[in-house]
Amino acid sequence: MSEVNWAAQILGGFAMLLGWWANAQTQDQRLLAGNMAAAGLTALHLALLGSPLGMAAQLLGAARFALARRGPAPWLAAAFALLAMAQGALLAQHWSEWCVVAAAMLSSVLVFQTRGTPLRIGLLVCCLLNLTLSVSLWSWSGMLYQSVTIALLVRQLLPALKWRQPAYTVQ
Repeated sequence: MSEVNWAAQILGGFAMLLGWWANAQTQDQRLLAGNMAAAGLTALHLALLGSPLGMAAQLLGAARFALARRGPAPWLAAAFALLAMAQGALLAQHWSEWCVVAAAMLSSVLVFQTRGTPLRIGLLVCCLLNLTLSVSLWSWSGMLYQSVTIALLVRQLLPALKWRQPAYTVQ
């Protein structure tokens, strides 16, 4: 493995830890803030691994999470979904990158329009879509991140779905 690849994997590891912390949060504001920071680090990780679309999608994601912390904004949801589609049209070269585009579009609607259980269910779908890029790039930290994040989100959703009680706080 080259030095750049090792650096990318290490950086991906830091992004992964920050993302896990974010997705384990029971408060929506912390979930959004942590994902914003993790997306910034992941953008650099994916740039070093040679995925311009992955990098651009994560930068857009960081901005999306930052602005979503202010509350519902339907026009921002539409704007970010269109930006994600434009990124795909310009940069996507593989089916797994189109999965990332779909995840970015879905995430745009989610973070600006939902909170609580619907937000977490949607983020679970986004993780499954993003996992395809991690596998195609052989990003070990990405694969591990998506897998553990899926488990964290499922763990939060089980009590909410089983007993119809939220396992988080909407703030």
